[in-house]
Amino acid sequence: MPRMKVSLATLLLLPLSGQAQTLAEFIDSSNQKNVDTRLGVVATVRAQREADQAWGSLLPSLSATGGWTHNQYPAIVTLPTGATTSQTITIVPQDQLDATLKAEVPVIDPSRWFRAAAALSSAKAAEARQHATLDEVHRQVIGAFYLLAGAHSVHASAVRSLAVAEAQLQQQQARSAAGTATELEVVRANAEVERNRQLMADTQAQVANATRSLRTLTGLEPVDVPAIVDDDLHAERPLSELEARFEELPRVRAADEESNASQRSSQSAAATLAPTVNAQFSQRFTNATGFQGQSTLWNAGLTFNWRLDVAGVQALRASATQEQTAALNAERARLQAQDQIQTDWQRVNSARTKVAASKAQVGSALRAATLARERNAAGMATQLDIIQSDRDVFLAEVNDIQARFELASARAALRLSAGLPWESPR
Repeated sequence: MPRMKVSLATLLLLPLSGQAQTLAEFIDSSNQKNVDTRLGVVATVRAQREADQAWGSLLPSLSATGGWTHNQYPAIVTLPTGATTSQTITIVPQDQLDATLKAEVPVIDPSRWFRAAAALSSAKAAEARQHATLDEVHRQVIGAFYLLAGAHSVHASAVRSLAVAEAQLQQQQARSAAGTATELEVVRANAEVERNRQLMADTQAQVANATRSLRTLTGLEPVDVPAIVDDDLHAERPLSELEARFEELPRVRAADEESNASQRSSQSAAATLAPTVNAQFSQRFTNATGFQGQSTLWNAGLTFNWRLDVAGVQALRASATQEQTAALNAERARLQAQDQIQTDWQRVNSARTKVAASKAQVGSALRAATLARERNAAGMATQLDIIQSDRDVFLAEVNDIQARFELASARAALRLSAGLPWESPR
């Protein structure tokens, strides 16, 4: 699987940090343990064996038969060979023994030729489909990996927000005890603590679900997934350059080979209306020598066969329809491949803008929270202003995490969609 090795060696270029589990480890594990990947391998092996079987039908075949027959009465005749001599001939012995070895080879059989060619195209299609499945699994693993990293970051932000809300509650309780805060302010602070606890419970569930999804896809238990690091927001290659590679994509090649296989099958159906010629050679061993008087005999010859019926004509028409369907599927695969490249390219551009905006949003929210506390300490802002500013910080952090997750996964998805090697320069 050379394509796997290249991807694994170069996936390290994707944005990862620290000594935590890398995306390459999960990709590597999915190559071995993912159910869809393993099904793709089995399908390729099966198609190759079916192709071998189809081509094997064009080679000579050997058969052997033998038998013993006990006859109620033997058939024996005595023939004179001279005036005083005679010869006894056993036509059918009472215990008859027969053995025959036979070799056959198709000399002219166009239908078999086209069936073998169709099977070979199907094997090539299965191999390409296997690589397409592998790319799709990689896409799912990449999405699950960054989803888990983002879920961890959102959970960490929820923990920080809860700590801030608890500190605010303690402050209001202390002020209430000193007679400088009302019961309403304490109740509001307590409500904000409980709201943040709900948010933290939601983020814990998201982490658990994302962990399970990644483990199911890869068969590897996520233990320490790194946070999503900052992207330098570089632009990707021009769309026209990326779309120029779509003919090399596995799913496009698979659709083309499937179209070829359907075309060969249609030709095979048409060839069934043509005559066939087979050659055969037989060697017989028997104790029923008959008038020939030989216990070993051979014969060779050619067999001509031709058949024309309504069922064959209808099969030809059905095959022609299947050929048209396969050609349309190949055309659709091309259009979908180009559309996917454009979609992922646009996702990258959109995510780049979102990341730049989310960074500014986080900075503004943090500054607003600081100002709200300063104004509250000076008696110029209310507790609601502080609560709202803390909520704004949390939402801004979540938006930033989501934007960075989208950008990281969109860049990886674009490489898969365009058939780019992971080590390609950015």
